[in-house]
Amino acid sequence: MERFSEWLSGVDWLHMLLIIVIGAVIYKTIGFVIRWLVHHVGKVQRKESRSERRKRLKTLSNLFTTVAKVIVVLTIIFTILSDLQVNLVPLFASAGVAGVALGFGAQNIIRDALAGFFIILENQFRVGDYIDVSGIGLPGDSSNGTVERVSIRTTTLRDRNGNVHFIPNGAIVQAINKTMGFSKVHFTFAVGTGTDTDSLIKLIDEIGRKLAKEKKWEAKIVDPPHFSEIGQIGKEGFNVTISGTTEPADQWDVSSEFRRRLVAGMKEHGIETVAAID
Repeated sequence: MERFSEWLSGVDWLHMLLIIVIGAVIYKTIGFVIRWLVHHVGKVQRKESRSERRKRLKTLSNLFTTVAKVIVVLTIIFTILSDLQVNLVPLFASAGVAGVALGFGAQNIIRDALAGFFIILENQFRVGDYIDVSGIGLPGDSSNGTVERVSIRTTTLRDRNGNVHFIPNGAIVQAINKTMGFSKVHFTFAVGTGTDTDSLIKLIDEIGRKLAKEKKWEAKIVDPPHFSEIGQIGKEGFNVTISGTTEPADQWDVSSEFRRRLVAGMKEHGIETVAAID
């Protein structure tokens, strides 16, 4: 009992309370500080648009905030243990032995962490990008979506149905980024052999130019959807390819609106579609 009383009297409770309060304040505010620093220090890379820079900096901010919070928590814990007069040397020694034992069972975690580090370092994809990923144990029909979070260990995707997928970084073998720098409108349809190609090309290009001039769409379109080429030719008709360039992630909206107007224009000009020519 006397030893316990001596121990209680030897603990600097005020210092420990101060550490907890300061640590809690830092933990709560560190995210704001890091975001401010990253956004003011981050340099614009060549050919990087404003939206690209925003995605890159948001991804880096999230990563640095997570790492900083872990450091803050560990610092608080070890400081409190030190104030409680806990001998940390045996603790670190036992942690080293346990670390070696656990290392054999933590190979996947190490692999995920290394893969996550290189994903962020090489700027392969960022928060807000739409990607397709393939790799170890990833089903092809569900491994795509908008990146909601990139951490050292996992990448979080939300697909177009609203489902959230948590993918270990080490499982990703290939990632296709559909919204880096710019996006493409690209699709093919087939029309009958009797179609006047000059009239069709004129109609396609005119619809694209008008769409790009409208206030709602001008900020989204870089190169208006236009006639690209005549493809395969068959007995019933031939394929026509449309191409264009949009701002990142705007290709689906632009493509949908262009198709809607193209269908109406073709109907007005009596141009009929047929099954795609293989």
